[in-house]
Amino acid sequence: MENKVKFGLKNVHYAVVTESPGGVVSYGTPKHIPGAVNMTLDAAGESVQFYADDSVYFEVNTNNGYEGSLEMALIPDEFRVDVLGDVIDANGVLIENRDTVVKKFALLFEFDGDAKKTRHIMYSVLPTRPSVSGTTRTATKEPQTEPMNITARPALDTGDVKAKVLQSEDTAYTDFYSAVYLKNSPTNSADESALAFDKYDPADVDVLVTSTGTTVVKNVLLDGVPIAGVYLTVNGEDVTIAQAVFADLNLGDYTVTVEFTKGNAVTVIVTVKDTTP
Repeated sequence: MENKVKFGLKNVHYAVVTESPGGVVSYGTPKHIPGAVNMTLDAAGESVQFYADDSVYFEVNTNNGYEGSLEMALIPDEFRVDVLGDVIDANGVLIENRDTVVKKFALLFEFDGDAKKTRHIMYSVLPTRPSVSGTTRTATKEPQTEPMNITARPALDTGDVKAKVLQSEDTAYTDFYSAVYLKNSPTNSADESALAFDKYDPADVDVLVTSTGTTVVKNVLLDGVPIAGVYLTVNGEDVTIAQAVFADLNLGDYTVTVEFTKGNAVTVIVTVKDTTP
C-alpha cells in the first residue's frame, strides 16, 4: 500500500545533542514528549549560480536542512530543563533565566496515517523558546497549544540532516526509539535476555553483549536509574555489575539497560531471588 496522506503526528522523542571540542557529537537517550499536535517543516537552502560564456556555467543547490514549527499540547518541564535550559530550584520552582543556552536535540517521530509506519529522525534541531499565551474561558472550551519554531540543520560531524526507516523486524526499526540511529550503526544484542541474582549465593552479574561492529558502553541503567560506575567492570561491550548493586533489593524482576556509543541499547531482566534453605 502506498502512502496517500500524512496525519496524526505521534511518538515524538528528543535526544539532547552534545558537541565536544574537535567536532565529536554524541546523543542522549531519546525521551518521549507526549501530546504531539502538528509539525510543519520547509526545506532551507539556496541556489548558487556562476555565470561564464554568457550562460549559467555552474549551479548548485545548498542543503541547509529545514525550518518550521513543532506544536505540542504542552511542553513538559523535563524538555524545558534538558533543552531550553530552565532550572528547577530547591523549592521545585521552574525558572527561566536570560543567560541560559538552548541546546540542540535529535528529533524522532512518526505519522499515524503512514501506511508503512515509517520512523523519522532529524539529527540537529534547535528550537526557539515557545510563546506564552492564554485566553479567558468562554462558552466553548478551546484547547491552547504550545508551538515553537525549530530549525533542523546538518549534523556537525557527519553532515546528515535526516533519516527514515520503514517498518520491519530489523533492530534499526524495532529499537529506533531506544538510541539515536547513526549511519551504518552496529546491531547490539544481549547473549541472554534473563539473568538471576541469588541472595543465598551472591555473585556479580555479567551482561554479555554481541555486536556486529565496534562500540563501547555509554551508560548502564537499573530500572531507568544509572548504576554508579564504581560498581561496574566494562570489557568491550560486556558489563559486570557488582553484587552490591542487587544485595539490598527486594525479591523480584529488575530491568538492566546497557546503552552504547554506537547502535541500539540492550535490555536484560535480572531476577533477584533467595534460595536460602
